[in-house]
This record gives sequence, structure tokens and C-alpha cells, in this order.
Amino acid sequence: MDLLGSYPYVLIELYLLFRISLYKSGCISLTNNETYDVLTIDTVSRQLGITPRTLRYYEQVGLISPALRTNGGHRLYEQNTIDRLKQILRLKDYLGISLQEIQEVIEAEESLKDIRQTFFENAESADVQRVLVNQYIDVLHNLIEKMNSKIENVVTMRDMYQEQVERSLQFMDELKNR
Repeated sequence: MDLLGSYPYVLIELYLLFRISLYKSGCISLTNNETYDVLTIDTVSRQLGITPRTLRYYEQVGLISPALRTNGGHRLYEQNTIDRLKQILRLKDYLGISLQEIQEVIEAEESLKDIRQTFFENAESADVQRVLVNQYIDVLHNLIEKMNSKIENVVTMRDMYQEQVERSLQFMDELKNR
């Protein structure tokens, strides 16, 4: 049942809060489908291993937005927001990039998604599709360029540390020969 199309916002909020409270109290168990409807800030933060404060900060800087807020101001997150959070954390942890860079990557990926959608909507026009493919390639080149720059910085830093290790080993050899 599509609740969002059937009921006013307040009823949806009450329904979701009621279901969440029943689930937390152990009165009901949700099906796999329902566990992904919305999750509270505490549940999301525990699930992803980050603090609620981090979630609020990500919202403040525009990386994410909550699906709903209860009348009491509590945040409720949808699965698509949780997926975005997972992507943000992967980028942050694996690539060591800043939140600004993460925002740029996410915007580029959203742009790629929009271009793909427009491409398929214009299946009858090869000219439009050619323009879209060129836009797609430009966005990808831009992403690759940013990542190459990041890689170069990391390699430079690694090489600097490697030189320090080599100088230190050489110094150790000199100390042994004294």
C-alpha cells in the first residue's frame, strides 16, 4: 500500500511513529519491507557506527536531509538517505576526501544519473543522445581528474615518508659503523 499517496502527512507521521514504537517495545516484528520505511536517528547512527551529531552535521551542510520530522522534531530517515550516508562514509573512509569533495562527487553522480535518465527518455533522437553522451563523458573526466589530483597528493606524501625512512636507515648504518 502506498501510504504517501493515500493519507495526509500528519497521519503518515502518526502511523510511522506508532509502528516504530510497537517495534521498539517488541509488540510487533516488522517485515523486511517495513524495516526500510524509515529509521530514527539513533537507529541509523548505531547501524552506521557514527554519532547522531554527525548525522545532524551532514544535514546542516547539505549532504543529506531527513525524510520526515516528527512533531517533536525527531528525525526519520528513509532508505535512500541511508544509502547516501553509506556512500559518504565509504568515500570518507576509503578515499580520505573532505566533505566538500564528497558533496562534489555526489553531485556528479546525481548528474550522471540525470543524464542517463534523459538519454533513455530521448531514445528516438540520436542527436540529443550524442550531446548527452558527451556530457556524461565530461562529468566522468572531471571526476577522474579530481581523483588523479588526490592520488598525486597521496603519492607525493608517501614518497616523502619513504625518503625519510631511507635517510633514517642510512643514518642507522652510519651509527653502526662508528
